[in-house]
Amino acid sequence: MLLNLTDIVIHYQKVAAVQGISLRVEKGQLVTLLGSNGAGKSTTLRTISGLVRPSAGEIRFDGKRIDGRSPDKILKLGIAHVPEGRRVFPGLTVLENLY
Repeated sequence: MLLNLTDIVIHYQKVAAVQGISLRVEKGQLVTLLGSNGAGKSTTLRTISGLVRPSAGEIRFDGKRIDGRSPDKILKLGIAHVPEGRRVFPGLTVLENLY
């Protein structure tokens, strides 16, 4: 298993933005997070990339626990967060930006 989230809880102040999400992603698998506005999709992605720390649960990447690591250390593993509507390299397509 490449990425594993187990019982992740994320709070902003006293409000639970995400409560108890678990997710498994195998190598080569494509996964989409779907939900309405405010459902916690972006917060979950920001947490995986280390920009937000979970209140509870654990995140493992390639078997190693990463939920306590800084974003720069997670980036070195190959995980990055590019917010919606932005491109890493504006002249490239989405696919070209990924590879």
